[in-house]
Amino acid sequence: MSNAVTAATAQGPLDQGAKSLTLADVELVRSRWRRTLDHHALDSVGREDFATGGLAGRLRDPSVQVLLIPADPEAGVVDFDADLWSWLEAQQTVEIDGCAIRLGGNQKWPTAHAATVVNGYGRQEPWNSYLGVYRSGALELGLGTRGGWERKNREGENIRVFHLISTITYAWALLKFSAMLCERVPIGGPWQLTVAVRRTNGAVLGNLGEGWAEPHEFGNYVGACVDQHLLWHMELRDVPGPGEQESLALKIGGRLEDAWGVTQRRYLGHRGELEGRLDVRRTAD
Repeated sequence: MSNAVTAATAQGPLDQGAKSLTLADVELVRSRWRRTLDHHALDSVGREDFATGGLAGRLRDPSVQVLLIPADPEAGVVDFDADLWSWLEAQQTVEIDGCAIRLGGNQKWPTAHAATVVNGYGRQEPWNSYLGVYRSGALELGLGTRGGWERKNREGENIRVFHLISTITYAWALLKFSAMLCERVPIGGPWQLTVAVRRTNGAVLGNLGEGWAEPHEFGNYVGACVDQHLLWHMELRDVPGPGEQESLALKIGGRLEDAWGVTQRRYLGHRGELEGRLDVRRTAD
């Protein structure tokens, strides 16, 4: 079992720059983040319950989880009142490159610690996907079948496929949503962005840009992932602004390609009108 944890900073080290923190401050913030990650089972890929803590345990089929945590994940800055629910319902659909991307679903679902909008079939059924806003201002996105699926092939073998473009697009939309939340409620940084991909061993990576062969098509010679799970942590001084959201989302896509041993960036079109660009229209709904 391989632990693919990577610590990174999207906007420079937390202890450098105009908004720098002392080393003691950085370690205090990181200790808070570690407690939150432990609660969500996102602190180590070696856990048997990896990526099934928090809200993800309510998913029918956990695949990709994105968690954005502020400096104080135990604060109570967001009130779950009628205004918040109306705002959340209206703002959960985010425009990305001209396409409307719905982060949550048609069900408003309060929980003990998060206000969630859920894509599902009924109150008694597991969730398909969700967007959760915590009282601290933390955000959690669970993609379920939007992030990947598993089914049997013609030979009766289980095949698990993860969606590359969809994961990038939903991460981009979550980052844009986080900026809108911070405009509504002041939430202190720095932040930690965590991306978890569950049960990747033996899985293939699909949902590629135009011109790239999908898994099991002629011309696709990319093998299966060898890691049991994937987990990355990225430290951010602030919530990414408009010019940084796409860049950070594409870096997530690059890490996924790296995990499958691919040097190309197949989320970018290989031909067609969007050659060299991300085709958000290919996002799974």
